[in-house]
Amino acid sequence: MTKLDDLHGALSGMLTSILPGGAPAEKNGSLADYLRKIDRLREELGDEAPPMLAHYLENRSYVKALDFLEGRDETVKPNC
Repeated sequence: MTKLDDLHGALSGMLTSILPGGAPAEKNGSLADYLRKIDRLREELGDEAPPMLAHYLENRSYVKALDFLEGRDETVKPNC
């Protein structure tokens, strides 16, 4: 499993736990656990992360980061 796979899992798990109808965070870890893991993976990826993904993670735009990892992000430059 790669760091990007781990990041994808952490992002999707966190978002699933906080969105309406999602599984409770306690089942797979607390929200704080997910945030720590995402921050750790962001640091580990460092310069290896694609620029748009790094931008989304730095700004805590986690839905956009997940979209990027799943190929649904079409932007070339930040639009914020």
